[in-house]
Amino acid sequence: MKKSVYRIIALLLMLMLIFVGCGGPSATETEGEEGQSQEVAEQRTFAIVYPIVHPFFEPVTEEAQKYADSIGVELLTYAPDKPDARQQVEILENLIAMKVDGIAVVPTDSETIAPIVNKAIDAGIQVIAFESDIPKSNRAGFQGTDNYKAGLALGEEIAKRLDGKGKLIVATGLPTQLSLNQRLDGMKKALEAYPEVEILDIQSGQGDPTITMNVIESMIQAYPDFDVFSGIDATGGPMAVAVWKAKGWTKDDKMIITFDNVPENVQGVKDGIITSLISQKQWLWGEQLIKDMMTLCDGGSVPNYVDTGNVVIDINNVDTYMDE
Repeated sequence: MKKSVYRIIALLLMLMLIFVGCGGPSATETEGEEGQSQEVAEQRTFAIVYPIVHPFFEPVTEEAQKYADSIGVELLTYAPDKPDARQQVEILENLIAMKVDGIAVVPTDSETIAPIVNKAIDAGIQVIAFESDIPKSNRAGFQGTDNYKAGLALGEEIAKRLDGKGKLIVATGLPTQLSLNQRLDGMKKALEAYPEVEILDIQSGQGDPTITMNVIESMIQAYPDFDVFSGIDATGGPMAVAVWKAKGWTKDDKMIITFDNVPENVQGVKDGIITSLISQKQWLWGEQLIKDMMTLCDGGSVPNYVDTGNVVIDINNVDTYMDE
């Protein structure tokens, strides 16, 4: 009788060890009946939530999925069909109801998303931010480009290409997206050192390609003597390339100095339409997002803020910039 009780207690203790914490340990080894070690894994489910479906994020998904598959983690990816904070809130609410183990999110609107992030954390879900931070939330960590520094780099690149003198028009994306506002602030700060570089106009394309194209065309019409167009989000460059092609312009007519290494922008550099790009290093994010969520679920901690840096891309390094 006592032996039976001890066996039951031992079994209960073993089960507690296996299932304790966020989804349990990723892999626990136990001895089989023949003395051979067997892997016992409690599959975890992580989600990556983007602000919108966009080619910029494809390297993130690819690298995250590759690493998740290698360690037996289920990965879900979601994004609103338009840059709408309400849709992103609905996605996060659904993930909370699904009781996923971890969420990595790029907020469409940091202020709106913060309380939902805190709700997920209160429900026992590990949450990290990337690309754009959520400073008023209790998110465990952030990784991505320091967008203020990237904005400084953009401003310096514009001043360099203009030799310190010229006129600039700017299109940005969602006015609620913290990362874009940080880039704008950095660009403006850098250009303070170049009083002969004039910002003629800054308009928002709301992250929508059609609106962005209309904004670019209206600024060109209003300020035909501009020297440089700059896009602050990943929509600006591709739409500018389309406008330049329609007008038969190259970088020798009017310069495009913009953000992000989306395919249209990279090809624009190769085709002599875009002068240069400031790119985040999003190809570094995917695997690390999964690793960070695993660490948190295992009871560890992750850095509060990791700056993955930025790189300037032009015709000289367009084929090799990922190695820099």
